[in-house]
Amino acid sequence: MVLITAHSGCDGTPDNSLEFVRHALQTNADALEVDVRKTENGVLAISHDPIAADQDAPTLQAVFSLVAPTEKKINCDLKEPDLEEAVIGLAREQGLLQRLIFSGTVSLERIQKDESLRKDVCIYINIEELMPGLYDRLADGAQLTADDMHQAASLCKQYGLAVINVYEKLCTPEFLHIMQQHGIKVSAWTVNDPARAAALAAEAATVNITSRAPETVRQAVAAR
Repeated sequence: MVLITAHSGCDGTPDNSLEFVRHALQTNADALEVDVRKTENGVLAISHDPIAADQDAPTLQAVFSLVAPTEKKINCDLKEPDLEEAVIGLAREQGLLQRLIFSGTVSLERIQKDESLRKDVCIYINIEELMPGLYDRLADGAQLTADDMHQAASLCKQYGLAVINVYEKLCTPEFLHIMQQHGIKVSAWTVNDPARAAALAAEAATVNITSRAPETVRQAVAAR
């Protein structure tokens, strides 16, 4: 079954807000995504950009407290390095460890050294973490080649990772086929068009679709 993740700020709610979290928990999405950083005082909080000293960013603890009584999964998109242990510790305190997903800036070195990280947390590894500079190269007009695709899949296997997190425009039939060949699942972001979501959900490699319109996408996927 393909999971549907509510992107931060879905359905017109403010990005990385408790209003978004409360709304997402009422949708039929399987998970919700928040961007995670630390404040200057070392407090885990949700924000896409660096947190200014005078910024009142919601704490991750407040988010976890809202999510814990539900059955939703929580995708923490790590926006800066060295957050893994702190987020895991907080998730464990809140009883959320088995529902925790990491994407974003996840340390490959830590994954390689600490096998428990892969056991404790479901990791959707961003393709650009495996292949730094990839999106910059593609922004200049280059195309993702078959060699790129095979390399990405091989790196996933090298680090013991089962899911690759990829911008949906890169999720071509060839890409999905190559990932399927290698036994790697695909998490696609951000998919707001129902027809596109249904087409991706029909692919055997697709395991997750992140969307700013989670209920519309869920209905399209269910109706395919």
